[in-house]
Amino acid sequence: MADAPTRVELSQIERYRFETTFPGTPFGAIVVDEPAPIGGDGGPNPGRMLAIAVGHCLGSTLYNSLERAHVRAAPIRTRVEVEVGRNERGRLRVRSLSVQIATYPLDEADRPRFDHCLEIFEDFCTVSGAVRAGIPIATHVGPSLP
Repeated sequence: MADAPTRVELSQIERYRFETTFPGTPFGAIVVDEPAPIGGDGGPNPGRMLAIAVGHCLGSTLYNSLERAHVRAAPIRTRVEVEVGRNERGRLRVRSLSVQIATYPLDEADRPRFDHCLEIFEDFCTVSGAVRAGIPIATHVGPSLP
């Protein structure tokens, strides 16, 4: 059974700056924006938000795999680099994401289970698995939100 859909709502503040809210949750709003000179650099842009989503999901999935295998590891640090370039039609697109994760087993006796977790964890990552496969996006524009 699938989880209920996650909902976020964005309201334009000015130009490219939007306030993002998370209805039905205790989370505070996040302001997103485009970098200068297009926007005002008032918050992360969509490429950075995608990097956050992929990096957090991979790090959390690795942590979950290690925890389930009873492997104590050093705190996970993740770096995600986003490459943006133009497609064949000249449109800017996220061309690739490069993810580096730093951690290691705290007890070398756990190395075989740690290495097994490294082999399998990506297969369980919800976000990177979807991004890697391509996500269908249905878009509707109208005078109000349905």
